[in-house]
Amino acid sequence: SILLYICILISIPFRRKKLKENSGKLLLPLENSVPPKVVGIQVLSLLVMLCIPIRNFAPYIQAVLALAANLAALLAARESAGIGLAGIYENLIIFSTNVVKFGDIASLPTLAYEDDSETVGVDRTQLQIIRHDATFVVLPFPTEEKRAEAVETILKVRPELKVEN
Repeated sequence: SILLYICILISIPFRRKKLKENSGKLLLPLENSVPPKVVGIQVLSLLVMLCIPIRNFAPYIQAVLALAANLAALLAARESAGIGLAGIYENLIIFSTNVVKFGDIASLPTLAYEDDSETVGVDRTQLQIIRHDATFVVLPFPTEEKRAEAVETILKVRPELKVEN
């Protein structure tokens, strides 16, 4: 399991390179810092794997712990591949662990009702994206202005997503 963990860590630069190759030209940079949870998950998953041989666990418990630790490391590697690349590009949107290709976007549902006078309680710092496979992605922004700028950039790339009222 340690060997698999090392392979997961080594894969991060390759994941990052692939993400850059598929993204195209940067249209709008977005804020994305190194979340402490990524570093914490990597360290904790390594500690779990190092504790397995020290304790006298049953073989199936050892396997479950090793798989769980490596799964956690894999998820952290996915997230760390996008660190520093957050933005809206020609071909996709990168935001934390979310990578959304423009071709996969079915709609931006909040645009349809957020300006309606009867609608209350809309968080104007978040943008919902519905993919063609019916999954939701929610992108949080620090301010309403940054969200508006992101929506404008997305609509420049995919103008058919604009909802006419």
